[in-house]
Amino acid sequence: MPAKAVSLNFASTPPYRDVLIELERQYRQEKFNVTINYTFSGATALRDRIEQGESFDIFLVTSNLVIDDLQKKGLLLEETIKNLVSTQMVLIVPADSSLAIADFKDLTSDRIKTIAMGTQRLGVGQHTKEILTNLGIFQQVQSKAVWANVESREITKAVESKQADVGITFLPEAKSSKKLKTAAIAPTDSHKPIFARLALVKNSQNPVEAKAFIDFLTSSKAMSIFEKYGFTAISPSSKS
Repeated sequence: MPAKAVSLNFASTPPYRDVLIELERQYRQEKFNVTINYTFSGATALRDRIEQGESFDIFLVTSNLVIDDLQKKGLLLEETIKNLVSTQMVLIVPADSSLAIADFKDLTSDRIKTIAMGTQRLGVGQHTKEILTNLGIFQQVQSKAVWANVESREITKAVESKQADVGITFLPEAKSSKKLKTAAIAPTDSHKPIFARLALVKNSQNPVEAKAFIDFLTSSKAMSIFEKYGFTAISPSSKS
């Protein structure tokens, strides 16, 4: 008797789009009966939808604030919250850019007029502010900002279309487009580790199947795919 068909609703932010689509293809080779329905949006917008009772099974974001907020409200299964992978923050420029930039401190240069960056509504914006504040350049850089307020993909689009000279975003976003190149990586001592945080939503309609997919996402097979897209596997001590 064939296994019952199951659809899982997976809410995530845009930096995970490409890797999650490939992971679903891999998973379905073994689990023909499971379909993953992805919703990609900004972390704050997804939080609001979960709070309003929308039916999601799994939630994956980079924003600690959003995860903590939902956890405090009892909307996530606490024992399932885990750090999945880590990543880095980078400076991106158009692939054909001749702009001489090799360090985050170069953002204060008069040569750079516009910088695409996230507001505090976005996980990418929270990490950006932390880095720039620790480097002592947030006020100078903020005055050049082209703001992304809904999702991180706005940053890559602004740089691709040359509405901004430079963008500050996650490494996987930089790797997602052939129209972009990475100009610099944020110093590791300028920010706390950046983790992808994963959880099972408390009102999941398919908790058994959702947990099985989460187990797959933490497997060594999945990790090799994550690494291809610019994420890094993390030590067991960093996973909770």
